[in-house]
This record gives sequence, C-alpha cells and structure tokens, in this order.
Amino acid sequence: MKIHCGWELYISELMDSSTFHLWRNSNNIPQSNLLLVCDLQPTLNSKILQGDVSLTRSILMSASRGFSKIRISFDIYYLGQWNLAEAITVYANSLLVHYETPKTSELQDYPMRYCIQRPIGKSNSEKISRIDQTISFNDAQLNIEIVHEQFTIGSTSDYGITNFVLQVFYCDDLCEECDEYQCLTCKLGYELIKSQCKCDPTQKFSFYNPNLQCLDQCPIDHVPDENGVCQIAIINNIYMDLEQDIFNIYKFQYIPDKYFSNIQLMTQTIGSKSVAGMFGNTDKIVYNDILLPANGKYEMKFTLYITGRVFGFVQEEIIIKFNQFVVAKIADFQTVFLNSYFKQQNRVLPKEICNTPLYQQCKLQTIYMMFDLSETINEIEFSSKFTLNQSERKWGIRDFIVNQYSISSNQISCLNNCQTCQFKTPDICLSCGGSKNLFKGMCIDQCPDYTNAIGNVCVDSQMVNVNQEYLINMFHDLNHYYIESYSNKLNLRSYSYFMNKIILGGLNLWSNEQVIHRLKYKKPFYRIKVEFMLVFIDSKNNQIQFRTSVNSEVSIYSMFGSGISVGNQVGQNEIEVIQNVSYMKSFQSTDELSVQLHCIRSIDSEAYCGIYDYRIIIWTCQDYCKECDDNGNCLNSINTLSTDINGCKLGYFMDDNGECSLCNIGCNSCNGASECITCKDGYELRNNICYCSILKDVIQYCSQSNCFHNCQTCLNNQLDVGVIRPKHPKNCLSCDESKNLWLNVNQCICLDGYYMENFNCYQCYPTCRKCQDRARDCLACIPGQYRVLESSTCECQTGYFQEDNDLICSKCSDLCQKCQFTKDQCSQCYPIHNRITQNDTCICMDGYYDVGQLICQKCPTSCKTCQNYNICTSCYDDQFRIMSINNQTCICKSGYFQQSSDICGQCHLSCLECSNNTNQSCTRCSSTREPQITNNVLQFSCKCRRGYYESNDKQCLSCNDYINPPITHYCYSKCGDGILQWNEDCDDGNDNYRDNCYKCLHGNSFCLDYTCTACDAGKCTACIDGFYLTQESICLPCDSSCKTCINKSDNCTDCMVYKSDGSACVICKQDQGYQVQDDQCVNICGDGIKVQNEQCDDGNIDNNDGCNQQCQIEEGYQCQTLCEKIIYPSIIFELNPYDLKYDSQRIVRIKTDQQVSISGSINSIMKFKINNLNQYEITYVDLTSYSDQYSYLFLELNIQFQSMVSNPQLICQIVNQDAILNEQGNTFKEKNYITQLLEFQSPSNSTESATNGLIQLSKYILYLLFGFAILAFLFGGLNIFWNLLDVLQLVSYLQFLNVQYPYNVNNYFTIFGFAQFDFLKQYIDLEQYISRYVNTPDADSKFKNEGYSTVFYVNIITVLTVFITTFITFIACRILFQTLTKISHSFIYAPIDSQEQSVCTFFIYRISRNLQQSLLKINQEFMSGVIRTFMAVAFDYNLALFLQLKDVYINDPILFSSFLFCIIALLLEVIFIYLAILFMSKPPYVFKQKVIQHNFGAIYEGVKLEKNPFTYYFNIILLIKKMLFMMFLVLFYQIPCIQIGLVSMLNMIMAVYLIKVKPLEDKDELNKQIGSEMIIWLAEMFILGFAINEQTNQLEDNGKLNLGWCIIASTSFLIFFQLIIDVKQHINFLIHEYDIIKKLIDRIRLLMNKQEPQEEQNIFLQGKRRLGFENNTSINNLNSAMNNRSTCQFKQGRVVTFTVSSSSS
Repeated sequence: MKIHCGWELYISELMDSSTFHLWRNSNNIPQSNLLLVCDLQPTLNSKILQGDVSLTRSILMSASRGFSKIRISFDIYYLGQWNLAEAITVYANSLLVHYETPKTSELQDYPMRYCIQRPIGKSNSEKISRIDQTISFNDAQLNIEIVHEQFTIGSTSDYGITNFVLQVFYCDDLCEECDEYQCLTCKLGYELIKSQCKCDPTQKFSFYNPNLQCLDQCPIDHVPDENGVCQIAIINNIYMDLEQDIFNIYKFQYIPDKYFSNIQLMTQTIGSKSVAGMFGNTDKIVYNDILLPANGKYEMKFTLYITGRVFGFVQEEIIIKFNQFVVAKIADFQTVFLNSYFKQQNRVLPKEICNTPLYQQCKLQTIYMMFDLSETINEIEFSSKFTLNQSERKWGIRDFIVNQYSISSNQISCLNNCQTCQFKTPDICLSCGGSKNLFKGMCIDQCPDYTNAIGNVCVDSQMVNVNQEYLINMFHDLNHYYIESYSNKLNLRSYSYFMNKIILGGLNLWSNEQVIHRLKYKKPFYRIKVEFMLVFIDSKNNQIQFRTSVNSEVSIYSMFGSGISVGNQVGQNEIEVIQNVSYMKSFQSTDELSVQLHCIRSIDSEAYCGIYDYRIIIWTCQDYCKECDDNGNCLNSINTLSTDINGCKLGYFMDDNGECSLCNIGCNSCNGASECITCKDGYELRNNICYCSILKDVIQYCSQSNCFHNCQTCLNNQLDVGVIRPKHPKNCLSCDESKNLWLNVNQCICLDGYYMENFNCYQCYPTCRKCQDRARDCLACIPGQYRVLESSTCECQTGYFQEDNDLICSKCSDLCQKCQFTKDQCSQCYPIHNRITQNDTCICMDGYYDVGQLICQKCPTSCKTCQNYNICTSCYDDQFRIMSINNQTCICKSGYFQQSSDICGQCHLSCLECSNNTNQSCTRCSSTREPQITNNVLQFSCKCRRGYYESNDKQCLSCNDYINPPITHYCYSKCGDGILQWNEDCDDGNDNYRDNCYKCLHGNSFCLDYTCTACDAGKCTACIDGFYLTQESICLPCDSSCKTCINKSDNCTDCMVYKSDGSACVICKQDQGYQVQDDQCVNICGDGIKVQNEQCDDGNIDNNDGCNQQCQIEEGYQCQTLCEKIIYPSIIFELNPYDLKYDSQRIVRIKTDQQVSISGSINSIMKFKINNLNQYEITYVDLTSYSDQYSYLFLELNIQFQSMVSNPQLICQIVNQDAILNEQGNTFKEKNYITQLLEFQSPSNSTESATNGLIQLSKYILYLLFGFAILAFLFGGLNIFWNLLDVLQLVSYLQFLNVQYPYNVNNYFTIFGFAQFDFLKQYIDLEQYISRYVNTPDADSKFKNEGYSTVFYVNIITVLTVFITTFITFIACRILFQTLTKISHSFIYAPIDSQEQSVCTFFIYRISRNLQQSLLKINQEFMSGVIRTFMAVAFDYNLALFLQLKDVYINDPILFSSFLFCIIALLLEVIFIYLAILFMSKPPYVFKQKVIQHNFGAIYEGVKLEKNPFTYYFNIILLIKKMLFMMFLVLFYQIPCIQIGLVSMLNMIMAVYLIKVKPLEDKDELNKQIGSEMIIWLAEMFILGFAINEQTNQLEDNGKLNLGWCIIASTSFLIFFQLIIDVKQHINFLIHEYDIIKKLIDRIRLLMNKQEPQEEQNIFLQGKRRLGFENNTSINNLNSAMNNRSTCQFKQGRVVTFTVSSSSS
C-alpha cells in the first residue's frame, strides 16, 4: 500500500517582478530591477531576473513536517556571446547540484522573447535552458547560489532567470526519511512496519496522550483494544490465583504425565517469589472452579516461567484450553510466541532472566490474552507438550488473573492533519478539521481547480460513477506529477510554466511533434474521456492546429481561431489562446490505451503548443469481470478458486487489500480471518472459531482417516518416514497406548522399557528401563536391580554381582568392591579399605594390618607388613631394614643407621655399624678394622688393623696378600733396615736378642692381638669377654650361647640368653641354625638350616625364589629342602577368527595348557554359561585324546546366540576341581575362567530385507550379464567377455580392503565370489598337505578368512589349474576337430553312383562344418588363448606373488623354495610385459597378418590401432594395473587409508587414460570401461570413509549402514550400467556379424509396413542364410570352388545335389 509521502509545492518565485527583491546579487544588494540589458516587452506579463556573477537566495524550510528531498527548477536565458570557459553552476548549501556551459550546438537560437531589440554588442539570439535537479535534503535552511563561472570584465555574456519553483518531498508525521514509494526510516521510538511508522504491535502497546507513545503495559484503567491501542475501560476482576509473592495454596488441579511425571513439590521459590510448578513432559493444570459468562470481553494475564532451552526445531508448546477446546498455544524458540485463536489483542512482554540454582537458563515473561466469548467458560486448562525426560526443560506459572472489561472510549491519533482516520491507516484521512479540505485521503489548504469545496470536502464533479477512475490527472498547478502507467515518446523537454501552472510542452518545447501516451490499467475498462486545456503560444499567422486521437482512431482537430485569448503571457508580442478539448468514446473492454497528441504549426514557424488540466477518465468493468461490452455488461467473468462475478466465494472474505482471502481452517463462511459464521462438516462453532470435533482443535486434517499407524490422531497424513533409515513422522497429536506408545511433543515414541523397530515397539532387555534401536542398547537401568549404565549396558553397580543371570544383582561381601559368581569371590577391593585381591579375597595391602574390621589399619612406617601395630612381619627392602632378633620390629640392616622414623641412612664405608653417616660415628668396626677412640668411647672411627692397608675403594686388605709391595707402600717390610714397618715392633738395626728388640719384635709381641688383654713374657695371660684362654696362651671365642666362658667354649660363666628359669644358658649355635642378636637367640635365615619358626630356608635371603628374606614361603611356591614353583593347570580359550559380528554362531576351543589327568565326565567337571545373556544354546564336542595317565583337555564349543548381545562373556566354571590334576598333583587355581566373545548384532528387519533384495536384484542382473558373456564367447566378441570378467574381479577384491564392513556390505560382496578363481581351492587343498611337514604362516586376516595362504605353492595352484584346463580344452578341441573331419568326409564327397541326399542330411553337414570351422579357429589361436588366459587370471596370479613376497621365510626348505619359485614367477611376468611392449612397438601392418592375429591377437584384442602409440598398450597397461592393484592391496594391508588411497588412484589414472587416449575400437566398450573405473573409484571413496572412521570413530552403527548403502548403490549401479551397455553391444554385434538376424529385422520392418518380402529361390542360399552365414559368394564362385576341389586331398567323388520333395524329411 502506498503511503502519503509525496511532493508538495513549497515556493514559486520569479513568475513576475514581485519576488525579485528576495534574491541578492554579488554585492549583496536585492535585485529589485528588471533585466537591464534590453528593452522589455511592455505587454509581457512574465518577467525575468537579471543575472550576476553570483545570485543567492536563502529559504527557511518547514520545521513542523519531515522531508527528505527537494526539487529545484528554473529557466535560464543565455544572452550575448559566451566563451567556452564560461559556465553556470548551481549550489544548494554549498553542494554542487548543477553545472552547464551554453554550447551553441546544444541550444537552439530562438527569436527575441523578452526584449524588444538587442543592445549594441549583444546581438546574439536568446538561448534558453531548463534546470531541474532533485537532491536529498533535510536541513533547516536552504541557501541557493547561482554562479557565473569565469566571468571577466568587459564580457558580452549575460543571463537571466525566471520561473523558479521549489518542491519538497514531505514524509508522514512519524517518518524521518522517505521516497516516492515508502517510508525509509522512522523517528526515534517508532518501528517501520509495512511502510508505516508505528509502535511494534508484538512488543508495545500504543497510547495516545495526545501524541503516540509506545508502552510496555497500558496505564491503569486502560486495556488494549484489538489494534493494541490502550483505551479507557471499566475493568472487573473475575478470577485470581497465585498472585501473592509467597504462596503455598493454589486453586488448580494438577494432572501429571501418565508415565513420565516426576514433580514432587507443587510450588517452588524462584528468586523472591513463589511459582506453581515446575511442570514438564505432558503435565497439566486445570482451573475447574472458574466461571466466565458469555457475551463478554475478557483479559487474561499470567507470568510464565520456562527453564532450559530448545535443541533443534522441536515444536514444544504449552496449550491453553477453554472447556477442553484449544484457544491458544505458547511456543518457545528461545523467545516465547503466543498464537491465539481469538482475533483480539495478545501480547508477550519482553523476557526477564530469573535466577534459580535448580535450573539453567530460566526466563519469565508476562503474557496478555484478550478474547470475546459467545459461550460460558467454566474450565481453563494449561498443558504442556515438552520433550520427555528433559530434566532441565520445565515450566511454571504465577500471577494468574482474569478480568472482564468494557471499553468506554476510542482514542486514536491521526497523521497528516487528519481529524479522523482508521487505525491501520492513520495517514489516510476520513475527515478534516479547521480550514482544511479533504481530498483523496489528504487534508489540504485549497481544493484543486477541477474540484468544488462542499463541506470541507473537495468534490470532483466529473467522477459521478462508482466505477469511474482517473487514468491521468495532471498539470493543474505547479506540482509535479509521476505517472507509473505510461511510457512517453517525446523527443523534447516535457514541460514548462504557463500562468502559474506546469504545462506539458510550451514555449520552445512543443512544435510539429507528436506525443504518444501508452497507458495500462489493472482492470479492464470500456469507456474513456480525454479532456485537457490546449494552449497556443506566439501564433503570428493563426495557422497552428492540434490533433487528438485515441488508439489511432479518427482524430479531432483543434484550431487557433476557436480559442479564448489570455493575453501575452510568454514569448513574443503575440497573444496566447486557450481552448478546452474533450474526447469521449465507448468500446469493448481493454486494459490498454494509446493517446496521440500532435502539435501542427504549419507555416506558423514560431508558434508552440502546450496542454494543462490533463485528465483521462475511464469507466471500468465491474469487479471480478475479465471482459465487458461497450455498455459495461460483463461478457467474461473472473472465476478463480476464491472469486466469481459476485465477489468472494463461500469460504473466502474480502481483506484490507481488496482481495479474497481464505477463511480460517474449518470455516464454511466467515466475516474476516478469525470470525467464523458457519463451519464445515466435522467442525463445530465455538466462540466464532470452528473446531475439529474429534480433536477439539483448529486442524486442517479433521477427517483423521489416514494417520500413521502409530498415531491415534495426527496433524496431517504425511508419511515422511525416510528412505535409508526409517523415522517416525513428526505429525502426531496423540498415540496408541495399547502399542506401548506415548507422545513426545509431536512424535510417538515407545514407552520406557521398549524400543522402536520398523515403527513397532519391542520390549527392552529386562535390565533396561530405556533402550534404543536394540533390546540391549540401554539408555537407563531399572531401579531396584542395583545396576548402572556402562557403555549402553546395565551392569551390576559397585559392590554387587550377577548370580546365574538373575536380573537383580546380589550384594558382594562387604570386603569386595566387585565380585563374581559368589559374594566372597572378590575381583576388586575398595581402595579406601586399604585392601588388595589375593586368591579371590581382599587382604590388607602392604603397610596395613587386619583388626577384624572393613578398613585395615596402617602399620608403623618401618613395617612393610605387620601383625599389629607393635609386631612387624616383614620389612621394606628400599628402607634397608631387616627383622630384629625377636622378629617383631624392623631395624636398620648392618651398615645403616636410623636416620628418621622411616628412613635408614647408610653408614660411612669404614663403619660396620654407626649412629650417623660420618666416619667418626662408627659404633662397631668390621673384622679388618679396629676402633680409633678419641674422646667418645661410644662413637669412634674405624681404621685398618695392623697388617691391613686401605685400598682405593676404601677396603682394608691384608698385607699378607700383597706380594712384593713397593718400598714406599705400607705393606713393605724389611727387618734390620732401621725403619719401623707394619709387622715390626722395633727395628734397631741389629739381631741382639737381649736388647728387647729381637727380630724386630718386643718380648710381648704375641700379645698384640686385640683379643688378648694381658701378656707375660710374650704370652697372653687374659682374654676379652667372649673368648677363653687355651693352654697354648691363645684366646679363642666362646660358644655363641656364652657371653663369657672358661677353659672351653661351652663352659659358660655368663650366658647370652638364659633359660626361662635362669638355670642355664640357651644353646644358640649357628650349626643348628640359630644366633644371638640383641641378647636374643634368633634363627639365621639364609643358612640352609630350617628351624622351628621358619617356613623354609633355601640357603639365601633372596626374594622371588620361593623363600623370601624372612624365610617365609612365597605365593605360588612349595618348599621342602628346596623350593619349586607350583604349576597350576589353566584353561586356554581359542576363539574362531572367522566368527562374524552379524552371525549368531560362535566357535570356541577350550584347551588346558598342560597335560592333566581327568576323572569323570566333562559335565561333572565344568559348566559353561554366557554372561549378560539369558537366551543362548551351548553344545560341545570332546576332542581330547585320552591316555592312561595324562592328556591335554580339548573341547570345541558351539555357541548359538538367540538374541542380540553387545558384550558377551563365556564363563567356564570348574565345579569339581579335584577331578583334574596335573603331574604335580595340582588342580586349577581359579574356579572361573572368562573370555570375551565377539558381540552379536542382529540387523534390523528393514536392513536385512533391503540387503537381501539388493543381492537378489544384483544376482539377476549378473545372470543376464553372464548370459550375454556366454553368447559373446560362443558367437564372437570375446573382448566383451574378458572385460566384463576384469571389472567383476576388481569389484570382488574390494572386500579385501582392510576395513570393517557393516552387515549389508559384507553380505553384498558375497555375490562376487564367483569372479575369483580361488573357488578351485575347495577341491584342491594343497595347504593341508604342506602343513603336515611345515607350519605355514598365516596371511592377513581377510585373506586368511577366504582361505589364502602366504605360501606361493598353495595360492598358485588355482592359476595352474586354469592353465591346465586351458591346455586340456585345446587338446580336446584338436581331437574333436580331427574326429569331425573324418565324419564329415562322407557328407562332402559321396560316390558317383550314390543317390541324392535329404535336406536333413544337408543340415547335419552344415552344422558339423560350422563346428569344424570354430574348432579350427580355436586350434589356430592356441598361443593367443594362452596369453588371454594369463591376462584373465592376472589378479589371482599377482595375489599369489605378493602374499608370498610379504612374508618371506628362509629357514624352512619348503617355504624357501616357495619363495624362489615366487621370484621366478614374478620375473616371468615382468619379462612377458617387456616382450609385449616390444611386440606392440612394431609397425601397424604387422598386426593385420593372420599368423600374428592367431598367435598374439589377445595382446591387442579390441584395441584401436592408429597413429597414437598409447592406444597400442591398452591391454599391457591393464595387466600392469592388475599387478599394482594386488601389490597395494597386500603390501599396504596394515595401513588402510594408504591402501585404499593407492588403489583408488589406480582407477582414477586408468579413467583419465581412457578418456584422453580412447584406446578401444568399440565406443560402447570404451564408455563402459570409463564408467566402470569412475563408479569403482566412487565406491572406493566411500570405503575410505570407513577407514577414516576407524581412526576417528565418528560414525555410529546407523551411520556405517548408511555409508554401506552408498557402496552397495554404487556397485549395483555399476552392474546395471554394465548390463545396459552389454545389451546394446550384443545387439549391434549380432546384427553386424550375422546376416540372418539383419534380414529378420528387415522382415519385421516389412511386415510392420505390410510389404511382402521376396522369396529366395536358391535353396542352398536359403539354408545358408537361415543358418546365419553371409552370402559372400555368388553361384559362379561356388561352382568355381567346386571345380577346384581336385586340389584337395580327398577321395574323388561328385558334388552332392539336393532336391526338395514333399516326402523329404
């Protein structure tokens, strides 16, 4: 809708001299004088202002109305001679708006107009220019400056201006800027909505006070009307609830979600206020104590709280119902939207943030809802459709208020001086106030000239009929007009000024020219009236005339003499004449009009025409009429979906734009979009709204006849369930609970405990509370079963275990964090209990001891293990501690001291024992050292004893062991040299025994031993404690049990350890395994003597040898004299590597790791079960080779899963351990042995059926392909057969790409197995024979699964078999050829006297002859056939090569010989390729020789032999590609991405080669090869996606299936592509090769054209053609051949002739 922005005349000046004073010249003097450069015409009414170097005019613009543009226009007269540098520039507020130079070539030289005569020096004619410029402008003041540029004193140039007009483009009152069509920007505080500036109806209320204000809420005692305008109203409260800040009482009834409700408190505090809620899922609250009487206006408002956020485009909503009928829906898409069915005003105020620790992203919004009721309401319901089980997604309500109101005023503020208007169009006036007049929806100061003012309304007397319209109405005043509906063909300036009007044409503009106005209207019209005022200007001869015509019909002429004089207004000294022109015509309706206006001045060479008050009035056909006659009677009405001749059809209404719009859903008739009058069938009328009776909602699909089978009711009948992965349509309104379904927003989902497959709900595994896709793919666990969710499986929670597949987990012993099979069989302990597992129980870990409680207490820091806090049982080696004498504490070992409570520091190297780590802190010395006491007798240093020296490593060594020490060394000794040395008491240089230095010794030298305390005459007389004196005066040590003794070692005088009664010493002897330490007799651990408190003594104190440093038996050992490791028999599981994920069968072999004796049956010894599964079946076969004593147990289990399981575990439970013993007599250490099995995933029914369907379809196509291939093999065209085989072989080897394919791809690839020659291994199993003598290494898993080996002998056997078969075939063909030659001899030559033969005999002859020719050709092409065979088996040949080359074993002679033969085979292939390249490098004529074709044709079969040499090598390149393919496939098997990348690169390179070189003769075969390479490359790219996924693990199972479908689709398309081209190839081949088929097609064409073919007269030729051979020889040639038969080496006879008779067979 176009708004009332537009141009208005602001100022018109210089029409006469009255406004000259407003303009100032360059001297700032008002220009009050007229043009002085010539004598003016005294009778001319219009005047001209004299120009100057500068003319200026200041104009104050309107401050009350907004405007965005101005239009400046005036006429300028150039006088005198202007040079090229001079110009006129026009500025508006210093902005250049116009620049021009009066060039003679562009300005006409007009006769004198304003001047009677020209002054001297200015004799040039006047030159006129029209300046008209529009600029963007909104300043408060306009300063116009006209500058005469480059004007010089003495110049003859001059100018004058006249007819200055300023127009302003005004905007609406609230519009800041606008253009011809719409408002562009609004004033501050208003929104631009549909080209109007107003308050945003979705955010603000409009309030006029008196000007428009935009408010968030209406003032007190005001309510918004249907337009959102706040009106004064009488308001009465009807109902109120939840309005207090804090409340605990509420009036509503809460109806929870039937299955998913978890609300506990009905009210909560959010911020500082109470809120009812928080509700979720499909919860409802109902007010059933409310009463809203009918025929009233109501306002309902409430504050809504919503938490959480919407993910994606889920249409969550809160539904409001009156009396069970839906009246509004509140949707939350981060912003709350209210969709009310009532037409009255509704509003959602801007959201506020609410803070609550219970929920995230809380927001609250106040909602206003206005409605008129035509029936009583006694129940209001709020219900939600939120995503189920979203704990954060909640809603609540407070401040629920319902008011009844009646509006007592209707306030509205109109724009543009309107007194009254409509709300939607405030700028279109209905009436005007004051002195304003209403004209076309505008309030103007003065009515236009063609109207009359009647009661402040401008009435156009011309417009008396309702279907009259103006097609043109312009040139009435100085306002410019813009007509969108015409195109103007004018070659002159279009308008000028005349008598204060803008006129079309005028002075200097319109002479001898025709103006054509072509107009078009939106409706057809049947009558027109063209009317205007015609002006003749400056007619001297009165010969000017004007012609008017419409649609090129008969013209009317207007003559100068019939006009009325208006005086000399413009131009020369002639009067101007005006006259009225009127033209009216009726015709059959049209919507186009062409008006021709032609000014003809004849000999009046200085006369001009112009028109004003130009109007074209049309009479339109009635509404909804496409065509009418010249009286307006409708001939052809507009009958559309919504309209007919009477207006809008039933079910439509007239909207504000005058168009028929559809009534609301369900309305049969209506009075506007939201006010139904009557309803369609199936709907009922409630409060002027048509509701679907079934759903009690406004729904288009009310019949509900074809809802999706899970939907009880639905929004529509769309079944968009997906193609690859079925999905439930999101259009449900309610679900069928009998099928265990529940509505989740708009989609039916299975209830908790069920999952959906093929749109049916199936029960989850009994441990799953919720699951998806599969019964065991759990999302949540059932409470009360003591289970937690781990990797989509409900496992027993910590402290519980599953006993015999019970659903409820049993509690483990309090000691066990995890246990299995029994509550006391711990597999994991609680770390906080300070326990670890040992022998299926939880014992205290090192550093802790058991006090009979769950938590072990900590030992002293010096104890590794302890009995209690005071008694240690073992010590930490890293603390350098050993057990004390009493075996109760841990003390620092010898050489260490107690540095801190838990750290033993190392003594100085010189100390045996110490109190610190310095050399002065020794408390005991070693036997090679002696104390050196200074001040402290308790701490001293240890020096080397006499006769010992200190080595570099600080060890004291005996001098006796030092042979020939140097003189300077301590150990050097020479008695008599006068030098005192280590073994000398003295050295006086003599040998006198009387001087007390005899032989360098004193008399008491024998007493120098430290054990002797006193000497007499060189003999020891007393010993230190612990020694006794012998009769030889030698001190010997006492028994270890004696502290002191006398005479003999065991004659104790004081005991080390007394017996308990103190009567005697405890005998503590080392040879009995004891020693005294710290006054205690303790055992000596490590002396090899086992005593009472030792479990073992193996002669050392090493750990981990069965007897530890405390002489305790270590776990896993048994000790007698020596310790030996206990060997327990164990179970070994061997899983079948060929098991498949989607196969329900699992093969497991169970063996013992050593020979055992078996007593009893297997069933009585062990049991088998599957953990995490109830439905399965286990059978086994006993493969044990029993003997009299010991045998290896060998069982093969066959496990059949009967349901899917994601984490199956096989448990072998030993129920009778004593029945199996090894040679040591030990049984199994464990009671249960567990192994993880491959998961079993059963594909969905849809996946399985789709896969099987595609496999069957592909098989059928393959059958057709091979049918055509066999035909090609039999009838020629072998290249078609071989190329097809190559493609299918390549596809079949894609299964060996090292990725894990999903179910659909694995099964699909099975159909290509026939293309490989490895199926021969099923009949020739060489590996089984070789494995008897050597352990053949395994190939990579996928090759091994298909039966391939790494031994070249094994893999090459299939290739050799093919070659042998080929040779046998050739031999058979040769023998058969010779046999047929002998048999056919009797047919070719018969005896002279033989009778004529029958036709049957002839046919037998011909068949045998043709077969002979085929066999002869096969024999001739023997060498070529061998080459073709080699190229056909190249894939298998190279696979055998590279499987061997990847795994080379040279230690075994068989394997090494296999490797050597592999190298030889590889060299043979390379040599063949080299020779083939050399052969194909020969000149082209060589390849056309028959001998070459027979022997080597396979190398260039089907190849286009032309100048491009690259075409010659196609088959060789194909062979190299096969070799590289297998090399990449095998050697890069462990790097899947590189493997697939290299293989796909080969296909792309081959495709480029084929496209660029085009090496094949057959274009169809070329296209097939190119297409095959590209399609296989595409399939390999999809396979690469699997390889990448195995690195990133981004795809779930469904994603893998979808990617698998892409691979299947590409390979299926490849097969279909091959089929289409093969069919075409075979048809063309047969037509080309066999004339009988060509003639058959010709016959069919003739029959279709009803023409009889000519019968062949020669029966011989008939037979020849019927058998399909071309008739390439004439009868003469045939006779000639028979005449030359004598050259053949056959028995002479005569040519057989045949006659046909009725009796012949």
